[in-house]
Amino acid sequence: MTRTLEYVFSCTHTLSGVISLSAFGYKWRDLRRDPRNLALRALCATRLFNGLAYLVLAPMTYLWIGGLTGVPNLGTLLGHSSIVLAALAAHVMTTGWFRSPEEARRRLPNLAALYLLAIAVMAVLFFAEPLPGAHPIDFEVHFATHPSAGAYLAVFLVTYGLNLANTARYTWPSSRAVVRPWLSQSLRLAAVGSVFVLGFILGKMAGVVDRWCGQTALDQVAVLWSPLMASAGSIVIVVGFTMPGWGAVLSRRQKRYGSYRTLHPLWSSLCEAAPGIALFEPRSPYRALWTRGLHTRLYRMVIEIRDGQRLLRPYVCDACEDRLRAGLRKSDLVRGDNGDLLLEAAVLSLAMRRKRAGRRPSGNSAGTGSRQSGGEFADELTWLQHVAVAYERVPADRGLLPDHDRCECTVAPSLRPVGGGAA
Repeated sequence: MTRTLEYVFSCTHTLSGVISLSAFGYKWRDLRRDPRNLALRALCATRLFNGLAYLVLAPMTYLWIGGLTGVPNLGTLLGHSSIVLAALAAHVMTTGWFRSPEEARRRLPNLAALYLLAIAVMAVLFFAEPLPGAHPIDFEVHFATHPSAGAYLAVFLVTYGLNLANTARYTWPSSRAVVRPWLSQSLRLAAVGSVFVLGFILGKMAGVVDRWCGQTALDQVAVLWSPLMASAGSIVIVVGFTMPGWGAVLSRRQKRYGSYRTLHPLWSSLCEAAPGIALFEPRSPYRALWTRGLHTRLYRMVIEIRDGQRLLRPYVCDACEDRLRAGLRKSDLVRGDNGDLLLEAAVLSLAMRRKRAGRRPSGNSAGTGSRQSGGEFADELTWLQHVAVAYERVPADRGLLPDHDRCECTVAPSLRPVGGGAA
Protein backbone atom coordinates (compact mmCIF):
# COMPACT_ATOMS: atom_id res chain seq x y z
CA MET A 1 0.00 0.00 0.00
CA THR A 2 2.81 2.43 0.91
CA ARG A 3 4.65 1.72 -2.34
CA THR A 4 1.47 2.32 -4.33
CA LEU A 5 0.86 5.64 -2.58
CA GLU A 6 4.42 6.68 -3.33
CA TYR A 7 3.75 6.23 -7.03
CA VAL A 8 0.38 7.97 -6.82
CA PHE A 9 1.67 10.97 -4.86
CA SER A 10 4.77 11.23 -7.02
CA CYS A 11 2.38 11.89 -9.90
CA THR A 12 -0.16 14.10 -8.10
CA HIS A 13 2.45 16.19 -6.27
CA THR A 14 4.47 16.69 -9.45
CA LEU A 15 1.34 17.69 -11.35
CA SER A 16 0.35 20.15 -8.61
CA GLY A 17 3.88 21.56 -8.61
CA VAL A 18 3.87 22.04 -12.37
CA ILE A 19 0.48 23.77 -12.20
CA SER A 20 1.70 26.15 -9.50
CA LEU A 21 4.92 26.92 -11.36
CA SER A 22 2.91 27.48 -14.56
CA ALA A 23 0.80 30.02 -12.66
CA PHE A 24 4.04 31.64 -11.49
CA GLY A 25 5.22 31.91 -15.09
CA TYR A 26 1.85 33.27 -16.17
CA LYS A 27 1.87 36.05 -13.54
CA TRP A 28 5.59 36.72 -14.04
CA ARG A 29 4.75 38.46 -17.31
CA ASP A 30 2.52 40.89 -15.41
CA LEU A 31 5.23 41.42 -12.81
CA ARG A 32 7.74 42.37 -15.49
CA ARG A 33 5.37 45.14 -16.59
CA ASP A 34 4.77 46.29 -12.99
CA PRO A 35 7.84 45.27 -10.96
CA ARG A 36 7.10 47.60 -8.04
CA ASN A 37 3.69 46.06 -7.32
CA LEU A 38 4.13 44.48 -3.87
CA ALA A 39 0.98 42.34 -4.00
CA LEU A 40 1.89 41.02 -7.44
CA ARG A 41 5.41 40.14 -6.32
CA ALA A 42 3.97 38.33 -3.33
CA LEU A 43 1.49 36.44 -5.55
CA CYS A 44 4.34 35.25 -7.78
CA ALA A 45 6.34 34.19 -4.73
CA THR A 46 3.35 32.27 -3.39
CA ARG A 47 3.03 30.22 -6.57
CA LEU A 48 6.81 29.72 -6.83
CA PHE A 49 7.29 28.40 -3.28
CA ASN A 50 4.15 26.28 -3.41
CA GLY A 51 5.30 24.74 -6.67
CA LEU A 52 8.75 24.00 -5.24
CA ALA A 53 7.16 22.50 -2.11
CA TYR A 54 5.10 20.06 -4.16
CA LEU A 55 8.10 19.01 -6.21
CA VAL A 56 10.23 18.46 -3.10
CA LEU A 57 7.50 16.53 -1.27
CA ALA A 58 6.82 14.25 -4.24
CA PRO A 59 8.05 10.85 -2.92
CA MET A 60 10.38 10.33 -5.88
CA THR A 61 12.18 13.64 -5.23
CA TYR A 62 11.89 13.21 -1.47
CA LEU A 63 13.75 9.91 -1.52
CA TRP A 64 16.38 11.26 -3.91
CA ILE A 65 17.11 14.23 -1.60
CA GLY A 66 17.37 11.92 1.39
CA GLY A 67 19.80 9.60 -0.40
CA LEU A 68 21.88 12.51 -1.70
CA THR A 69 22.24 14.30 1.66
CA GLY A 70 22.21 11.33 4.01
CA VAL A 71 19.29 12.87 5.95
CA PRO A 72 16.37 10.56 5.09
CA ASN A 73 13.54 13.01 5.80
CA LEU A 74 15.19 16.27 4.84
CA GLY A 75 12.56 16.63 2.10
CA THR A 76 9.97 17.20 4.82
CA LEU A 77 11.85 20.19 6.26
CA LEU A 78 12.57 21.65 2.82
CA GLY A 79 9.01 21.15 1.61
CA HIS A 80 7.41 22.51 4.77
CA SER A 81 9.80 25.49 4.81
CA SER A 82 8.78 26.29 1.24
CA ILE A 83 5.13 26.09 2.28
CA VAL A 84 5.75 28.53 5.15
CA LEU A 85 7.54 30.90 2.76
CA ALA A 86 4.54 30.62 0.45
CA ALA A 87 2.31 31.40 3.44
CA LEU A 88 4.42 34.48 4.17
CA ALA A 89 4.04 35.61 0.57
CA ALA A 90 0.28 34.98 0.70
CA HIS A 91 0.02 37.07 3.88
CA VAL A 92 1.96 39.90 2.23
CA MET A 93 -0.26 39.57 -0.84
CA THR A 94 -3.52 39.91 1.08
CA THR A 95 -2.03 42.80 3.06
CA GLY A 96 -1.10 44.50 -0.20
CA TRP A 97 -4.61 43.93 -1.55
CA PHE A 98 -6.53 45.25 1.44
CA ARG A 99 -4.13 47.83 2.91
CA SER A 100 -2.57 50.97 1.54
CA PRO A 101 0.90 50.51 -0.05
CA GLU A 102 2.53 52.47 2.79
CA GLU A 103 0.89 50.38 5.51
CA ALA A 104 1.64 47.14 3.67
CA ARG A 105 5.34 47.98 3.48
CA ARG A 106 5.34 49.05 7.10
CA ARG A 107 3.95 45.66 8.15
CA LEU A 108 6.28 43.66 5.94
CA PRO A 109 9.26 43.40 8.38
CA ASN A 110 7.08 42.11 11.21
CA LEU A 111 5.36 39.57 8.98
CA ALA A 112 8.66 38.34 7.58
CA ALA A 113 10.15 38.03 11.07
CA LEU A 114 7.16 35.99 12.29
CA TYR A 115 7.25 33.42 9.48
CA LEU A 116 11.05 33.20 9.35
CA LEU A 117 11.05 32.58 13.09
CA ALA A 118 8.65 29.69 12.54
CA ILE A 119 11.03 28.21 9.94
CA ALA A 120 13.99 28.59 12.30
CA VAL A 121 12.12 26.87 15.13
CA MET A 122 11.07 24.08 12.76
CA ALA A 123 14.68 23.54 11.69
CA VAL A 124 15.90 23.36 15.30
CA LEU A 125 13.20 20.88 16.27
CA PHE A 126 13.74 18.80 13.13
CA PHE A 127 17.43 18.24 13.87
CA ALA A 128 16.97 17.92 17.65
CA GLU A 129 16.80 14.12 17.47
CA PRO A 130 17.43 11.46 14.82
CA LEU A 131 14.46 10.60 12.63
CA PRO A 132 15.55 7.34 11.02
CA GLY A 133 14.04 5.89 7.85
CA ALA A 134 12.52 7.80 4.94
CA HIS A 135 8.80 8.43 5.34
CA PRO A 136 7.62 10.56 2.43
CA ILE A 137 4.01 9.43 2.86
CA ASP A 138 3.39 9.09 6.58
CA PHE A 139 6.02 11.34 8.19
CA GLU A 140 3.51 13.16 10.37
CA VAL A 141 1.81 10.14 11.91
CA HIS A 142 4.98 8.01 12.07
CA PHE A 143 6.99 10.57 14.06
CA ALA A 144 4.08 12.21 15.90
CA THR A 145 5.06 10.60 19.22
CA HIS A 146 8.67 11.84 19.02
CA PRO A 147 8.79 14.90 21.29
CA SER A 148 10.77 17.19 19.01
CA ALA A 149 9.08 15.96 15.83
CA GLY A 150 5.65 16.39 17.45
CA ALA A 151 6.55 19.97 18.39
CA TYR A 152 7.87 20.54 14.87
CA LEU A 153 4.57 19.39 13.37
CA ALA A 154 2.60 21.59 15.75
CA VAL A 155 4.59 24.69 14.74
CA PHE A 156 4.22 23.95 11.03
CA LEU A 157 0.52 23.05 11.08
CA VAL A 158 -0.50 25.98 13.29
CA THR A 159 1.52 28.50 11.25
CA TYR A 160 0.16 27.32 7.92
CA GLY A 161 -3.37 26.82 9.23
CA LEU A 162 -3.61 30.35 10.63
CA ASN A 163 -2.34 31.73 7.32
CA LEU A 164 -4.99 29.87 5.35
CA ALA A 165 -7.69 31.06 7.72
CA ASN A 166 -6.41 34.61 7.32
CA THR A 167 -6.55 34.36 3.52
CA ALA A 168 -10.10 33.02 3.57
CA ARG A 169 -11.12 35.68 6.10
CA TYR A 170 -10.07 38.49 3.76
CA THR A 171 -10.96 37.11 0.35
CA TRP A 172 -14.45 35.69 0.90
CA PRO A 173 -16.16 38.87 2.25
CA SER A 174 -14.33 40.98 -0.34
CA SER A 175 -15.54 38.74 -3.17
CA ARG A 176 -19.11 39.74 -2.34
CA ALA A 177 -18.30 43.45 -2.30
CA VAL A 178 -16.20 43.72 -5.48
CA VAL A 179 -18.13 44.94 -8.52
CA ARG A 180 -15.83 43.52 -11.22
CA PRO A 181 -17.14 39.98 -11.89
CA TRP A 182 -13.84 38.29 -12.78
CA LEU A 183 -12.06 39.76 -9.77
CA SER A 184 -14.97 38.81 -7.52
CA GLN A 185 -14.86 35.23 -8.79
CA SER A 186 -11.08 35.18 -8.32
CA LEU A 187 -11.35 36.16 -4.67
CA ARG A 188 -14.13 33.65 -4.11
CA LEU A 189 -12.05 30.81 -5.55
CA ALA A 190 -9.05 31.88 -3.48
CA ALA A 191 -11.19 31.61 -0.36
CA VAL A 192 -12.65 28.23 -1.39
CA GLY A 193 -9.20 26.89 -2.24
CA SER A 194 -7.86 28.06 1.12
CA VAL A 195 -10.65 26.16 2.86
CA PHE A 196 -9.75 23.01 0.90
CA VAL A 197 -6.10 23.32 1.90
CA LEU A 198 -7.24 23.98 5.44
CA GLY A 199 -8.72 20.49 5.21
CA PHE A 200 -5.16 19.29 4.64
CA ILE A 201 -4.12 20.93 7.91
CA LEU A 202 -7.07 19.53 9.84
CA GLY A 203 -6.46 16.03 8.45
CA LYS A 204 -2.81 16.10 9.47
CA MET A 205 -3.71 17.45 12.90
CA ALA A 206 -6.31 14.72 13.35
CA GLY A 207 -3.74 12.03 12.57
CA VAL A 208 -1.10 13.55 14.85
CA VAL A 209 -3.47 14.04 17.80
CA ASP A 210 -4.80 10.52 17.29
CA ARG A 211 -1.26 9.17 17.54
CA TRP A 212 -0.67 11.26 20.66
CA CYS A 213 -3.68 9.48 22.14
CA GLY A 214 -2.14 6.11 21.27
CA GLN A 215 -4.56 5.39 18.39
CA THR A 216 -4.07 4.80 14.65
CA ALA A 217 -7.68 5.05 13.47
CA LEU A 218 -7.12 8.41 11.77
CA ASP A 219 -3.89 7.53 10.00
CA GLN A 220 -5.69 7.16 6.68
CA VAL A 221 -7.16 10.66 7.02
CA ALA A 222 -3.69 12.13 7.50
CA VAL A 223 -1.90 9.96 4.96
CA LEU A 224 -4.43 9.74 2.11
CA TRP A 225 -7.23 12.28 2.27
CA SER A 226 -5.22 15.18 3.62
CA PRO A 227 -2.77 15.41 0.65
CA LEU A 228 -5.63 15.05 -1.81
CA MET A 229 -7.39 18.00 -0.18
CA ALA A 230 -4.17 20.00 -0.48
CA SER A 231 -3.81 19.21 -4.18
CA ALA A 232 -7.43 20.04 -4.94
CA GLY A 233 -7.27 23.28 -2.96
CA SER A 234 -4.01 24.30 -4.60
CA ILE A 235 -5.51 23.88 -8.08
CA VAL A 236 -8.57 25.93 -7.09
CA ILE A 237 -6.30 28.69 -5.74
CA VAL A 238 -4.23 28.70 -8.93
CA VAL A 239 -7.39 29.03 -11.01
CA GLY A 240 -8.59 31.85 -8.78
CA PHE A 241 -5.35 33.81 -8.77
CA THR A 242 -4.95 33.67 -12.56
CA MET A 243 -8.62 34.08 -13.49
CA PRO A 244 -8.69 37.90 -13.87
CA GLY A 245 -6.16 37.55 -16.71
CA TRP A 246 -7.30 34.56 -18.74
CA GLY A 247 -10.92 34.94 -17.70
CA ALA A 248 -11.17 38.38 -19.29
CA VAL A 249 -9.45 37.11 -22.45
CA LEU A 250 -11.81 34.14 -22.62
CA SER A 251 -14.81 36.39 -22.08
CA ARG A 252 -13.76 38.70 -24.91
CA ARG A 253 -13.21 35.77 -27.25
CA GLN A 254 -16.56 34.26 -26.33
CA LYS A 255 -18.26 37.59 -27.01
CA ARG A 256 -16.51 37.91 -30.38
CA TYR A 257 -17.45 34.38 -31.32
CA GLY A 258 -21.06 35.09 -30.38
CA SER A 259 -21.00 38.15 -32.64
CA TYR A 260 -19.44 36.08 -35.44
CA ARG A 261 -22.14 33.40 -35.12
CA THR A 262 -24.88 36.04 -35.15
CA LEU A 263 -23.58 37.80 -38.26
CA HIS A 264 -22.71 34.63 -40.17
CA PRO A 265 -26.17 33.89 -41.75
CA LEU A 266 -26.55 37.46 -43.04
CA TRP A 267 -22.93 37.57 -44.21
CA SER A 268 -23.24 34.22 -46.01
CA SER A 269 -26.38 35.34 -47.81
CA LEU A 270 -24.74 38.59 -48.93
CA CYS A 271 -21.66 36.70 -50.12
CA GLU A 272 -23.89 34.35 -52.10
CA ALA A 273 -25.77 37.22 -53.70
CA ALA A 274 -22.65 39.29 -54.33
CA PRO A 275 -19.63 36.93 -54.40
CA GLY A 276 -17.15 39.71 -55.08
CA ILE A 277 -17.42 41.21 -51.59
CA ALA A 278 -15.85 38.24 -49.77
CA LEU A 279 -12.10 37.79 -49.50
CA PHE A 280 -12.58 34.14 -48.55
CA GLU A 281 -15.45 31.77 -49.26
CA PRO A 282 -17.89 31.54 -46.31
CA ARG A 283 -17.51 28.36 -44.31
CA SER A 284 -19.03 26.88 -41.20
CA PRO A 285 -19.10 29.39 -38.31
CA TYR A 286 -17.87 26.68 -35.96
CA ARG A 287 -14.44 26.82 -37.57
CA ALA A 288 -14.00 30.34 -36.24
CA LEU A 289 -14.03 28.94 -32.70
CA TRP A 290 -10.46 27.73 -33.24
CA THR A 291 -9.26 30.70 -35.26
CA ARG A 292 -6.54 32.79 -33.67
CA GLY A 293 -7.36 36.02 -35.52
CA LEU A 294 -11.04 36.04 -34.62
CA HIS A 295 -11.12 39.80 -34.07
CA THR A 296 -9.63 40.37 -37.54
CA ARG A 297 -12.16 38.00 -39.12
CA LEU A 298 -15.01 39.76 -37.34
CA TYR A 299 -13.73 43.16 -38.48
CA ARG A 300 -13.46 41.92 -42.06
CA MET A 301 -16.95 40.43 -41.86
CA VAL A 302 -18.41 43.81 -40.86
CA ILE A 303 -16.63 45.50 -43.76
CA GLU A 304 -17.87 42.89 -46.22
CA ILE A 305 -21.44 43.20 -44.95
CA ARG A 306 -21.22 46.96 -45.44
CA ASP A 307 -19.84 46.41 -48.95
CA GLY A 308 -22.77 44.09 -49.67
CA GLN A 309 -25.22 46.69 -48.40
CA ARG A 310 -23.76 49.37 -50.66
CA LEU A 311 -23.73 47.01 -53.66
CA LEU A 312 -27.34 45.86 -53.21
CA ARG A 313 -29.00 49.17 -52.25
CA PRO A 314 -29.63 50.19 -55.90
CA TYR A 315 -31.89 47.14 -56.25
CA VAL A 316 -34.49 48.70 -53.89
CA CYS A 317 -35.73 52.23 -54.52
CA ASP A 318 -37.43 54.61 -52.11
CA ALA A 319 -40.87 53.61 -53.31
CA CYS A 320 -40.15 49.91 -52.72
CA GLU A 321 -38.82 50.78 -49.31
CA ASP A 322 -41.98 52.70 -48.45
CA ARG A 323 -44.09 49.70 -49.43
CA LEU A 324 -41.94 47.44 -47.25
CA ARG A 325 -42.33 49.85 -44.34
CA ALA A 326 -46.10 49.84 -44.76
CA GLY A 327 -46.14 46.04 -44.85
CA LEU A 328 -44.11 45.87 -41.65
CA ARG A 329 -46.50 48.24 -39.89
CA LYS A 330 -49.42 45.99 -40.76
CA SER A 331 -47.60 42.91 -39.46
CA ASP A 332 -47.17 41.98 -35.83
CA LEU A 333 -43.36 41.88 -36.10
CA VAL A 334 -42.76 45.51 -35.21
CA ARG A 335 -42.41 45.94 -31.47
CA GLY A 336 -41.01 49.00 -29.79
CA ASP A 337 -38.12 50.54 -31.73
CA ASN A 338 -37.20 47.53 -33.90
CA GLY A 339 -38.92 48.95 -36.99
CA ASP A 340 -35.72 50.29 -38.56
CA LEU A 341 -33.93 47.00 -37.94
CA LEU A 342 -36.69 44.99 -39.60
CA LEU A 343 -36.84 47.44 -42.48
CA GLU A 344 -33.11 47.19 -43.06
CA ALA A 345 -33.32 43.39 -43.03
CA ALA A 346 -36.35 43.44 -45.39
CA VAL A 347 -34.59 45.75 -47.83
CA LEU A 348 -31.50 43.54 -47.90
CA SER A 349 -33.58 40.39 -48.34
CA LEU A 350 -35.55 41.89 -51.25
CA ALA A 351 -32.37 43.19 -52.88
CA MET A 352 -30.72 39.78 -52.63
CA ARG A 353 -33.77 38.08 -54.17
CA ARG A 354 -33.74 40.46 -57.08
CA LYS A 355 -30.00 40.06 -57.63
CA ARG A 356 -30.25 36.26 -57.57
CA ALA A 357 -33.15 36.45 -60.03
CA GLY A 358 -30.87 38.21 -62.49
CA ARG A 359 -32.51 41.59 -62.31
CA ARG A 360 -30.41 44.71 -62.73
CA PRO A 361 -30.78 48.15 -61.15
CA SER A 362 -32.06 50.76 -63.59
CA GLY A 363 -29.93 53.51 -62.14
CA ASN A 364 -32.92 55.74 -61.47
CA SER A 365 -32.63 55.47 -57.68
CA ALA A 366 -30.04 54.17 -55.25
CA GLY A 367 -32.34 54.04 -52.26
CA THR A 368 -31.90 55.96 -49.02
CA GLY A 369 -28.93 53.99 -47.73
CA SER A 370 -28.45 52.34 -44.38
CA ARG A 371 -30.38 53.56 -41.37
CA GLN A 372 -27.21 53.51 -39.27
CA SER A 373 -24.09 55.54 -39.91
CA GLY A 374 -20.58 54.10 -39.64
CA GLY A 375 -19.62 55.53 -36.26
CA GLU A 376 -17.45 53.47 -33.92
CA PHE A 377 -16.79 49.84 -34.75
CA ALA A 378 -18.48 48.62 -31.54
CA ASP A 379 -21.65 50.57 -32.35
CA GLU A 380 -21.63 49.36 -35.94
CA LEU A 381 -21.12 45.77 -34.83
CA THR A 382 -24.03 46.01 -32.39
CA TRP A 383 -26.30 47.46 -35.07
CA LEU A 384 -25.42 44.78 -37.61
CA GLN A 385 -26.00 42.04 -35.05
CA HIS A 386 -29.53 43.35 -34.52
CA VAL A 387 -30.04 43.51 -38.29
CA ALA A 388 -28.79 39.92 -38.63
CA VAL A 389 -31.27 38.75 -36.01
CA ALA A 390 -34.06 40.63 -37.79
CA TYR A 391 -32.97 39.12 -41.11
CA GLU A 392 -33.57 35.65 -39.67
CA ARG A 393 -37.18 36.62 -38.94
CA VAL A 394 -38.17 38.66 -41.98
CA PRO A 395 -37.72 36.10 -44.78
CA ALA A 396 -39.95 33.66 -42.89
CA ASP A 397 -42.96 35.84 -43.78
CA ARG A 398 -42.90 36.01 -47.56
CA GLY A 399 -45.84 38.39 -47.57
CA LEU A 400 -43.61 41.17 -46.32
CA LEU A 401 -41.34 40.86 -49.35
CA PRO A 402 -43.35 41.25 -52.55
CA ASP A 403 -41.16 41.19 -55.57
CA HIS A 404 -42.26 44.61 -56.84
CA ASP A 405 -41.00 43.36 -60.18
CA ARG A 406 -43.03 46.02 -61.98
CA CYS A 407 -41.14 48.76 -60.15
CA GLU A 408 -38.99 50.88 -62.43
CA CYS A 409 -36.00 50.66 -60.05
CA THR A 410 -34.93 47.35 -61.61
CA VAL A 411 -34.74 46.01 -65.14
CA ALA A 412 -35.96 42.51 -65.96
CA PRO A 413 -33.24 40.02 -66.86
CA SER A 414 -32.47 39.72 -70.54
CA LEU A 415 -33.98 36.65 -72.21
CA ARG A 416 -31.67 34.42 -74.18
CA PRO A 417 -33.21 32.67 -77.18
CA VAL A 418 -33.68 28.94 -76.86
CA GLY A 419 -32.12 26.98 -79.68
CA GLY A 420 -29.27 27.99 -81.89
CA GLY A 421 -30.43 27.97 -85.55
CA ALA A 422 -30.29 31.09 -87.77
CA ALA A 423 -33.54 32.54 -88.92
